[in-house]
Amino acid sequence: MLASSREYSSKGVSADKVADDVEEYFQNEGYQTQRADKEGSHIIQGKKTGVLRDLVAGDRAFTVIIASGPDKLKVTIGVGKWLQNFSVSVLESLLLIPLVFFVEIPVSLWSYEIEGKIWKFIDGQVALRRSSG
Repeated sequence: MLASSREYSSKGVSADKVADDVEEYFQNEGYQTQRADKEGSHIIQGKKTGVLRDLVAGDRAFTVIIASGPDKLKVTIGVGKWLQNFSVSVLESLLLIPLVFFVEIPVSLWSYEIEGKIWKFIDGQVALRRSSG
């Protein structure tokens, strides 16, 4: 798994709200989170913590990049390095070349399962925002 992307119509959908929803989702699922925002573009990282996880994959995190453009919202999900110096400058560089950031990890059912849950959540939130907006 490297990364996967989806595009949504941005009619009635705010990238800021979807980013808030994703961050809250990670927190509710027990992930440590960090986030960078700039003008309608967002990066949210979530990683599980614990001694065993830190030993095995301490620098890996599920990463969601949300970028709004004219009439569309692009969401990219993958596993990337947990960024130590998370800032807006990191956000700017990742929006230009996001696939370089994502790491190739051995395909595992766990990764696909988590990614599938995140996509299902985001699809639902976009539909909800569109219907209420």
